[in-house]
Amino acid sequence: MDAPHPTEGAPAEELLELAQLLRRSLARREEAPTGEWVEEVAADLRAGRKPGWYYPPAGGGGVAFASGRTLDAFGHVHVEDGPEAPERALRLATALLDGLDPAVRSIDVGFTGLGPADEGRLLERLAERPGSTVIERDAMERSLGPEDGAPLPPVPSGLVHVGIDEVTVEALADLDRRAFAGTTDELLIGRDPADYDRVLRALLGGNLGRFLPEASTALITSDPPRLVAAILSAEQTARRAAFLDFMVDPADRGHGYGRYLLAWGFRALWALGYSSVHLWVTRSNRAARRLYDTTGFRTTASATIYRWERGASRPQPHSER
Repeated sequence: MDAPHPTEGAPAEELLELAQLLRRSLARREEAPTGEWVEEVAADLRAGRKPGWYYPPAGGGGVAFASGRTLDAFGHVHVEDGPEAPERALRLATALLDGLDPAVRSIDVGFTGLGPADEGRLLERLAERPGSTVIERDAMERSLGPEDGAPLPPVPSGLVHVGIDEVTVEALADLDRRAFAGTTDELLIGRDPADYDRVLRALLGGNLGRFLPEASTALITSDPPRLVAAILSAEQTARRAAFLDFMVDPADRGHGYGRYLLAWGFRALWALGYSSVHLWVTRSNRAARRLYDTTGFRTTASATIYRWERGASRPQPHSER
């Protein structure tokens, strides 16, 4: 099998087809981006604004690319099914990692198109590279019913509800950063406050579904005002919603605030006519998993993310050529 081709300058129709195939694969596991994502990705790959490598669709097809932050990037590898798909995926992933700019200190890579066994073998191969970590995530879903429309208990003592539009993105980003500090989720988002700000603006802007302010809220202390917890929701289909983000200040855990917020979210989504809600959680986040398990969620899908971090030492001279 030949090495993959650079996407810069590649035929536009081939990149559009590959981006569309990737989007369909993401949709099957309920992570499909919205808007003109296909056209934008294909244009960025062809112009070289995103570094990428590909195999033409006519030969089985596959694409790998990196994008995002300068220091901490994210990427994706997609292959179409077939006997050579595992080898195509390995070659694409290797080209992606070997072709990273020396300034990139880490990259989180997702995969689509391989079956669980083939993806597991691919990750074993990639994990041989120093600086590698494999992160496992689960999609969970819960049905909504009339019982979710029942009156809620009183707001936890000392706290008040505020509309999500009354909270600044900066305050939400700061809470998110503190909530994820020291966890695997922190690796996926980034180390810097700007990373959380970027992710939240994308969520609020509808990148993962139409944002639902009426099913999103925050809890604050009244005197002095302090953000304690928040939940953000979005529409994915006419009957299906998602919890995009769910955060509780580490200093305020253990008081039932998270369980209360979930019940509030269920009630809000049921009132809006949704029949189910789903979310993603890293498998290592055992506290969150216990909460979701005991509030009616069930696991519906799984995915892995491969993370590579460059060593702390300076790049070798040959890597800067």
